Amino acid sequence: MKKLNKAKFFHLFDEFFGFEQGIDISDDTQVLFRRNVVIKNIIFVSNLVYTLLLMLLSLLNTASSSWILTFILFPLTFLINSTLKKMINTHKGDYLHQQIAMYFACFYMFVSSILVYMKMKNSDVSFGEAGYILIYYSLVIVSLYQDKKMLKTISIWVVVLVTILHFTVTYDLINTASDDSVFKQVMAFMHSKEFSDILMRTIILIVFMVVLYVIVGLSQFMQDERKKELIKRKEVENDFTKVVTEMFKVTLNDRVLTADDTKQIKIVSQMVGTLCHILGEPDDVAKATYAFSRIHLDKKVDLDLSQIQDKDEQFLRLRDQTELGNEIVRRLELSRRCEDIIRTHEEVGSDIELLKRIKEDKLDERGQIILICEMYTTLRSVKNYKRPLNHRLSIQIMEQEFRSYLDGYIFERFIRFQDKFEEIYDNYKEN
Repeated sequence: MKKLNKAKFFHLFDEFFGFEQGIDISDDTQVLFRRNVVIKNIIFVSNLVYTLLLMLLSLLNTASSSWILTFILFPLTFLINSTLKKMINTHKGDYLHQQIAMYFACFYMFVSSILVYMKMKNSDVSFGEAGYILIYYSLVIVSLYQDKKMLKTISIWVVVLVTILHFTVTYDLINTASDDSVFKQVMAFMHSKEFSDILMRTIILIVFMVVLYVIVGLSQFMQDERKKELIKRKEVENDFTKVVTEMFKVTLNDRVLTADDTKQIKIVSQMVGTLCHILGEPDDVAKATYAFSRIHLDKKVDLDLSQIQDKDEQFLRLRDQTELGNEIVRRLELSRRCEDIIRTHEEVGSDIELLKRIKEDKLDERGQIILICEMYTTLRSVKNYKRPLNHRLSIQIMEQEFRSYLDGYIFERFIRFQDKFEEIYDNYKEN
């Protein structure tokens, strides 16, 4: 239960704050749209925090005007969030509109942090330094867009506006009265602790923005590299899909099974199931071998991905169908091997080299079980290069010529229970 709740929490978190949730990172418009959505959600949470801060300040302040400002800003923040949501969702596929929404979100985030800072600084109970952190917080939110150009532009404006803020709100030096000359005022200010504090704040702010710029630069570089790799992977996938589709179309999908082919596959699969039981194969192995013996009858490769929109699902479908195609080709290879062996032994002037290569290329147990059933069925069937043989003659040829292609145990068990395989073949032929 705890793991389930944890999984639900992370799923919900990804839905609201996951930057790559359900998007194609190679599509710049989709990426910017998703970032706008996530940052809109962050702004919504920030608005809630700002409202709580303003309410707290109103409770601590004695002036009634403090509550008026709080009540005015409360609906305003939600109106701005609603406007931003409409800007983002109205033109999801338009990159220019998404950029406008991005700049609007950044501008609002920065201005709102300054307004809250000014409110906290001028309150009866000083929370000015705590409010100053909100300016850094807004810069971090802006950096989440991972846009160096925008961050550079915003940073210049931040330095200018924060410097004005230092002289007007943090230290209200504009209204400080003095009878000294302007030169003396400037010299006195440069030696004051206020100037040292403003200088230190500015240096720290600039260093912080430089670090953010470096981080954003690295993130943007890695994102671009990921996008390039994804585009390359898509190109490879598309080329691979075309090649595999054409290959399977030629080798599998265009291969029409006649009524005789279908009947032979069914006979072979029935014999395979019987032989697996005789050999004492476990049930799961016997079922898998039986399914593989008739896979080219029951399954068909379908590489049509047009109905699947999700790229990951397309890749999984492509992989699964390719694996299926590989299995079908391996099964058809067993039938081809059987044809090569019997045809070569039937025709005058056997291809000794071909038979030697077939003997050297040993099959696994599953392949040998299917091959021996294919051999028996093929010997008894009509082919364009041979006449059908009866059961006795088919077994005689197998013992004389085909024993060396199979393991002794499998071959001996087939011969020992040959009556069962004769019965299977005759029952199918009668029907």
